[in-house]
Amino acid sequence: MKLLAIRGNPLIGLYAKVSEDIAIVGVRDEKFENSIKNVLSVDVVFTTICGSELVGAMVALNSRGAVVSDSVSSKELEILKSKLEVKVVRTPMTCLGNNFLLNDRGGIVHPEVPEKIVEEVADFLGIEISPGTIGGIKTVGMAGVVTNRGALLHPNANEWEVKKVKKLMSVEPLKGTANFGNDMVGSSILANSKAYIVGKDTTGYELGVIDEALLP
Repeated sequence: MKLLAIRGNPLIGLYAKVSEDIAIVGVRDEKFENSIKNVLSVDVVFTTICGSELVGAMVALNSRGAVVSDSVSSKELEILKSKLEVKVVRTPMTCLGNNFLLNDRGGIVHPEVPEKIVEEVADFLGIEISPGTIGGIKTVGMAGVVTNRGALLHPNANEWEVKKVKKLMSVEPLKGTANFGNDMVGSSILANSKAYIVGKDTTGYELGVIDEALLP
């Protein structure tokens, strides 16, 4: 576990997306890079996605590969493909990281993402993906954090939503916040099954819940 900020901003989940083996990072910051490498035990690839540093919002990721929209540039795609498998989907919805909540066993997707795209992504990643919400929020990638080991969900997640995450991703979710009450926990936490990094404003109480959720 590590507390961190990027350029003073504790919403670290916006600037990176991590899997078991790799982190895609959108901003060059030595402390941020070293923390991700050392704490999460991953390789780091630097690139913007669709011209944005906010790669956490832009890319959907699990251990099988990354999914980006067709707004990705050829240079960005080249950098990504040097490190991992990449699927490009034709969609005006560029923020795929916001709209998919994934681990290596399953996923939930924003209910308005077209079925054809959901099928393409599910086939590429080799998992079942089902439309849904977390705490009534459609941007499920920011309303939750899930790894192969555990999950932390928006505090308003209802029983049905918790059961869906449990069934699809085979984890026992808990509900909580980070960064002194931020309920969009995906924007505040980077995690895999080995460890997690959380925004610097996170309280001791929040850390207790996050630890229990992600490292049970």
